[in-house]
Amino acid sequence: MSIGNLIFNNAWIFFIIAIVFDAFYLRARSKRFIEKQPELREGYDQLFKAYLLYLNIPWLVMGIGTVLGGVPGIVSFFRPRDGNLFVLAFHATIIVLWILGIRWIYVKGGAEFLIRYPGVFNRDIQSAKFIKVYFGLALVVGLMGMIIMWAL
Repeated sequence: MSIGNLIFNNAWIFFIIAIVFDAFYLRARSKRFIEKQPELREGYDQLFKAYLLYLNIPWLVMGIGTVLGGVPGIVSFFRPRDGNLFVLAFHATIIVLWILGIRWIYVKGGAEFLIRYPGVFNRDIQSAKFIKVYFGLALVVGLMGMIIMWAL
């Protein structure tokens, strides 16, 4: 097996590493804001934990499917119609995370929560409406990708 195939077939590991790196980067960026406003610590801690937990769920499912479930590699996850249970579970976790995200952003005040925590985004966003629109557009693009994968 070539190094390229090894990396490609274990991409889930790199996705987890990227998310962990991003979570710790958020934590590092948040320190200067917490120094100025210590009451923000709890919210930043919640965001840090949510990054590590929720954003890694699909990649953990992908990893389990690749290591234990007979999924040959990442390409299989672009073909959910083949019916592999781990591929279906991967897609199900994404749909569940979308539903939870919709509930949090639009119903539970998640957009308003995010604007109270500077440094979460790489730019200064002051509008909950912007977050809601951006999240909605990201969902539409994700849904289109999901539809294409199921149709091919």
